Amino acid sequence: MTTADGYVIGATKIVDHGPASQRFNLVLVSEGYQAAQMAQFATDAQNFVNTFSTTKPYDDLWCAFNVYRVDVVSTDSGADDPAACSDGTTGSGVTRATYFDASFCNSGIRRLLEVNTTTVKTVVQGLVAQATMTLVIVNTTEYGGSGGEIAVFSLAPSADEIGLHEMGHTAFHFADEYPTWAGCGSGETGHNTYIGGEPAQPNVTIDANRATNKWRSLILATTAMPTMSNPDCTHCDTRPSVVVPGVVGAFEGADYYHCGAYRPEYDCRMNHLGQPFCAVCQATIREDLAVYMAPAVTLTTPSLSFTHIPEGVGGVGVTTYRAIMFDVSNCNPATLRIIAGPTGGFGAPLGTSVVVPASVTGVTTTARLWISYTSTHAGDTAPGSVTIQEAETGQTWTVTLAADTVARPKSAVVMVLDHTGSMSEDAGDGETKIQKLREAGSIFVTLMRQGDGIAIVRFNDTAQQLMAVTDAGPAPGGAGRTQANAIFTGPDLDPDGVTSIGAGVVQGKATLDAGQAAAAPPYDTLAMLALTDGEENTPPWIKDVASSLTANTFAIGFGVPANISTAALNALTSNHNGYLLITGTLTPDQQFRLSKYFLQIQAGITNAAIVLDPQGELTPGVEQAIPFNVTDADYGLDVVALSPAAGALNFRLRTPGGQIIDPGTPAGEPAVQLVTTARVAYYRMALPALSVSPDGSQGGRWEALLSINEQPVEIEHAAAARQSISLPYSLVVHSYSSLNLLASLVQTGLEPGAEAQLRATLTEYSVPVDHRATVWAEILAPDGATFTVSLPEGAAGQFAGSFPATLPGVYAVRVRATGLTFREQPFTREQTLTAVAYYGGDRDPSQTQDIQQIVDWLKRRDARLCRLLECLASLRPSGCAYWFRNLFGGGAYRRALAECLRAYCRDGD
Repeated sequence: MTTADGYVIGATKIVDHGPASQRFNLVLVSEGYQAAQMAQFATDAQNFVNTFSTTKPYDDLWCAFNVYRVDVVSTDSGADDPAACSDGTTGSGVTRATYFDASFCNSGIRRLLEVNTTTVKTVVQGLVAQATMTLVIVNTTEYGGSGGEIAVFSLAPSADEIGLHEMGHTAFHFADEYPTWAGCGSGETGHNTYIGGEPAQPNVTIDANRATNKWRSLILATTAMPTMSNPDCTHCDTRPSVVVPGVVGAFEGADYYHCGAYRPEYDCRMNHLGQPFCAVCQATIREDLAVYMAPAVTLTTPSLSFTHIPEGVGGVGVTTYRAIMFDVSNCNPATLRIIAGPTGGFGAPLGTSVVVPASVTGVTTTARLWISYTSTHAGDTAPGSVTIQEAETGQTWTVTLAADTVARPKSAVVMVLDHTGSMSEDAGDGETKIQKLREAGSIFVTLMRQGDGIAIVRFNDTAQQLMAVTDAGPAPGGAGRTQANAIFTGPDLDPDGVTSIGAGVVQGKATLDAGQAAAAPPYDTLAMLALTDGEENTPPWIKDVASSLTANTFAIGFGVPANISTAALNALTSNHNGYLLITGTLTPDQQFRLSKYFLQIQAGITNAAIVLDPQGELTPGVEQAIPFNVTDADYGLDVVALSPAAGALNFRLRTPGGQIIDPGTPAGEPAVQLVTTARVAYYRMALPALSVSPDGSQGGRWEALLSINEQPVEIEHAAAARQSISLPYSLVVHSYSSLNLLASLVQTGLEPGAEAQLRATLTEYSVPVDHRATVWAEILAPDGATFTVSLPEGAAGQFAGSFPATLPGVYAVRVRATGLTFREQPFTREQTLTAVAYYGGDRDPSQTQDIQQIVDWLKRRDARLCRLLECLASLRPSGCAYWFRNLFGGGAYRRALAECLRAYCRDGD
């Protein structure tokens, strides 16, 4: 019938082995399927695909194919079946209304099943523009099929075999290898000998001469030529084969002729259904499909730039890697290799070739060849190039390379420090908060790098600059360090007054701005580190000054979250590329927590990676070995030991090569520096660390070796080192690296029960660490319980997990990662975060400001009463219930209350 007898639904790609422009696109089209039978067509099409993909030689060549299914609905089911054909057969005489007008009995042959070729081509071109071949499946069990511009087959028994046979005609121009149209038997009559020229089809010939036969390369020397000749050209030669199956020769009887035409083997799928393709047919198929087997490779990085690579640490250059990337769609392995270069001082230490495994799914993958550049001196530039070839096709690409070296990025940080009256309280471990602050601040300054700037601002109800931005200078006694340490040990931070965190932030910004204006050249990074133990109760408020900040801002809440402006500090830091850490009440086993928070923030400011952060205790006569992994992506290392008596430590390092780095090493190895003060000792080194063993002093397993020095030392807290019980320590390992972990924590609220949502990103040379790492979080809850939260990987290098903060208090969250680098070296990274929960955590912070407005009104009415209220507010601005609970509790609160009342009484004298 016509196209009025149905409609086209559309096309579905059911086998995807790559871009249509680079694959053999086989299209399967339905004919004679009614709407309710379209699911059956999908099954019939898939059955053919299953047979097709497992048939030799297609099974080896399967990745050359894309397969599309085109769904076309017909009014009737089946095909036209004329009542009589000139071949003497009879049919049912039915006529079916189908979209492509399928019909048997074409050219007088009942089994010759054809459709309207023009209509089929029009539909297919409209849906699959790059179709290579079309195969129409006709919904009838009557035996039939045809080849030609398109192939057609019915659902008769052995239907898929019919499809494979007809596809041989259409796709590869094979001739039928049987010796007669009508079939051998009683219907044969007369002499039947081929008398024309050499057939164009690859699987039939008139040439039985071994020397000139067109498939002579497949004929064995022992095979007779011709291999079988027909003794009676009036009939088919039905004698059994004179050779074993699979022997290639010249067998007379082919292309519908009894004689004069030869086929390559005794039997073949182009002769009888159910037989394999002969060797000649298989060779033709392989040759024709070779063009579709080549990997589809596209260069996506025609140039590679190493822009602004910093000078190294300790005179050793920083080695950085960038990837030349290709999009590859391939069903066979593809090999990309460097055949020239890289020139201009660039290298390829991670390998000069990459093999992309076969992708049976057809998904495009990214292949990378890594190029390296090692920084030299600031201002240097380097041009170069590299040429890459795909081995399978010989295609080549030349990639241009460029790099420049700049001075090491330098940072300036202002420490905005609380010195209100409450800083005189016990931190929880027997030392006052101000003592802990003095120690942590001094350690922070001790570990700063020369060239980085330090400034100090203090605040209570007002704020003052104690130190302008000053170069830290060389360790340990540079001018900036000396000045800062004098502040930490002097009276300028003595506790006094009430709390205006906003005033400290404003003064910190002004100090940074002035330091940046005076710097030549300017600092690359500006940062603010604010520490407070209280809740703001005096303007300016944090929310009113935060928008003016441009520096990366970090904060430490010293104490329990209910007594700190947690929500305001969270907003301040999260909106300025930083984060908030809350200490909680420190216990003796957490005596290093504040110092470690300071050092983690320092790592965040200077872009250092935290490799390890354990702590423990040393006993006399026992050496502890603490292992940690360093990779070739690391170019600098700080190994830091914190202890109440750092000078009493015997502190050494063992390299992956077995060499020992000890206090005597720096004299002969300029890349290694050892600094020791009362509370901290650290090795700072460029990598590789040892000129005598560069391969053994960079990537691999390192060990920090710690023991108590047997020799007495005269330093602060030296008595602790001579105790027979133990000496506590904390080891912190920071690397300057191209392998980085960035973790964050966001809470849905601050009330108990809120969810803490963790995110982590791992990158190596700015490329996601793609399914080469495991990330998890170890969490210490407020009640001392510990638990672990897994952070599964979603997108490449992106990890996420969560937990409920059900108890009030501080949750110390240690996000940890372990995995393998591009060079399959093990690595570890970690970062500490905090979550908090407290009753009233989600209250409107403007309530505090409403109270301040009342105080301002009272000040105008009664200055004495105002001063009393301000004094009381400075004790513990946590709500009336808390204050009254402690009013008669004695201790520090009672004494502080007495001081407030005493001052009030003095005002009245």
